[in-house]
Amino acid sequence: MLALAAVVASTSACFVVAAGAGAGAAIAYTNRGASASVPGTIDAVFDRSVSAFGALSVNETGRATENSGALRRLEGKQGDREIIVELKRNTDDVTAVEVIAKKSVVEYDKELAKKVLDRIVAN
Repeated sequence: MLALAAVVASTSACFVVAAGAGAGAAIAYTNRGASASVPGTIDAVFDRSVSAFGALSVNETGRATENSGALRRLEGKQGDREIIVELKRNTDDVTAVEVIAKKSVVEYDKELAKKVLDRIVAN
């Protein structure tokens, strides 16, 4: 069950922050999907992202690592949706994660993005 934690509006994006009972991270809706600061090293959170893809039947289509491993990216497809998981090391023990689920070049599926991120946080 999700409880609304806060609604924040800014000039560049609208965010709705929600946290589940006992969750390790608050999830925010963004203009393109969902994001959270997730406890864990970037490598551990990347592995959880791969597991989330498998659990949600997302076919992996690509991976990338940049900046000596401080940035990682996982890409996949679920039906006609393109799913992108972008990870950035905040600290050694916290990773910023944004999940983007595209319906088209300009249309996003924020609920699917949140579903993938929920799975990453829960793993």
